[in-house]
Amino acid sequence: MKYNEQTKQWESPYWHPALTTDAVVFGFDGVGLNVLLIQRGLEPYEHMWALPGGFMREDDKSARDCAYRELNEETNVNDIFMEELQCFSDKDRDPRERVITIAFFALVVKDKYQIMGGDDARVAKWFPVKGLPALAFDHKDIIETALERLRQRIHFEPIGFHLLDKEFTMPQLHNIYIAILDPPEDDTKLRDRRNFNKKMLKLGYIKETGKKVTGNPHRSPKLYTFDEEAYQRAKKIGMRLEF
Repeated sequence: MKYNEQTKQWESPYWHPALTTDAVVFGFDGVGLNVLLIQRGLEPYEHMWALPGGFMREDDKSARDCAYRELNEETNVNDIFMEELQCFSDKDRDPRERVITIAFFALVVKDKYQIMGGDDARVAKWFPVKGLPALAFDHKDIIETALERLRQRIHFEPIGFHLLDKEFTMPQLHNIYIAILDPPEDDTKLRDRRNFNKKMLKLGYIKETGKKVTGNPHRSPKLYTFDEEAYQRAKKIGMRLEF
């Protein structure tokens, strides 16, 4: 690179691709897993569904800032934690030009957000992960990559507790694992509630509160809570949840 004394800018002889960000926001509704999509208002792929995202601007401080800005502009969602997922750079992933995208992902409680399409998104809408429409670009691959990351992480990290109240029931926690891992209907290891309860309690960081859900004290499910200190101890020894 050379410094231009007249423009006071560094000038590069190298070709530069465009950079975008995309956000895979999974929303849990108490039973199933959904993903937030927008309907594109511009070509290419006008009217098709896609992940919220767009081109990085010169004033974006980072790819993460770009992802948050685009997510807010196109869906009205903000104040969530997103983790960087992966870079997607296949040559023909965008018909306009060579575009590299950095994808981020998040897992949220779906009903906490007022979804609304904006900017160049006609509509913003939640879709069940098992019922996705045809998607623009390589966004189907990006979603599948994010799903696989969730399925790997849930064996090592208590990511499901971010979707629950401080006190929760085992059936509520079980629903999260079923939604993310999506086991076959005949998978008794994970779908059996008694087996699930035993394995979760064996981890040592899920504690009974001594309370039950308000109602019939003889039939109402017990309430549990997550013990952060116990989890940190389990994490040090590399405890893994197996089904």
